[in-house]
Amino acid sequence: MTYDVVALLPSLPDVRDTLEAVIAVGGRDFRFASAGNDAVLCLYDRDGWPVLAVENPFLVQVPGEVERLLGPEVAADAPTPTWWVEIRAPSARIGAPELARAFAAALVERVGGVVWQPPVTPDPNGEASPRTQAGASATSG
Repeated sequence: MTYDVVALLPSLPDVRDTLEAVIAVGGRDFRFASAGNDAVLCLYDRDGWPVLAVENPFLVQVPGEVERLLGPEVAADAPTPTWWVEIRAPSARIGAPELARAFAAALVERVGGVVWQPPVTPDPNGEASPRTQAGASATSG
């Protein structure tokens, strides 16, 4: 399973924006590769384990689509139209969800927009854990 975060941006991030966001979250220690005919930027740790997958941005122009997918709270703060960037992290990897959130926040800091992330809910052991199902929280940038 993956932990997914979405950055909703007012403009298409360029390569520099993306690389600066990677560096901001410690990217000098990562290896890079692309997948899916260059549709996904993959980051790996020094041992070759996946850390993040960043999908190419796509433009959402349909009115109401962000609200339909992520809820009215996020849609109220999202730029229109919006560039949608999905960031995925392996949910079983310690620290990966935090890294996904940090990368999305760093990208929004450079370009503007908001971040959607799944809410954090308690697991059966009483620990906080990310929930990957419906729900949203927004972070303005």
